[in-house]
Amino acid sequence: MNKKTHIFTLIFTLLISIQLFSQQRGSSEKIKALKVSFITEKLELTSNEASKFWPIYNKFETERYKLYHVKRAEMKKKIDGLGGIDELSEKQAEVFTKDMLALDKSNYDTNVRYQNALKKVISYKKMVKLQMAERDFNRQMIRRYRKTKNKK
Repeated sequence: MNKKTHIFTLIFTLLISIQLFSQQRGSSEKIKALKVSFITEKLELTSNEASKFWPIYNKFETERYKLYHVKRAEMKKKIDGLGGIDELSEKQAEVFTKDMLALDKSNYDTNVRYQNALKKVISYKKMVKLQMAERDFNRQMIRRYRKTKNKK
């Protein structure tokens, strides 16, 4: 990536983050836009790579969200409906434990499919950069959230 493009991307990212965090509550769309910008910069995606990468990434993010948030929320709701963890019988706890393992396996299988799809679009080195960029972005969001929460 040439120097001008890199500088432009950095400035664009900073402008989005300033706009996002100057408001009390950022919408999920703004956070997604910031994440796209952050990941694009970190991976140094070409326009050709980006056009193939983002549909795969977005599909995976949707699957990952459903697995982690929706399925786990359903399990928690069932446990709460039975009176909470302390009220579960050993047999019920065994069923929930097996359900959690199945969910973890589904998550792993999704990650394998995702990686197989991505390797056709980006290098393995960029896949490692992607994992690091996602972690960095999430940490950055948590830090900024804590900062704004502490200001109140």
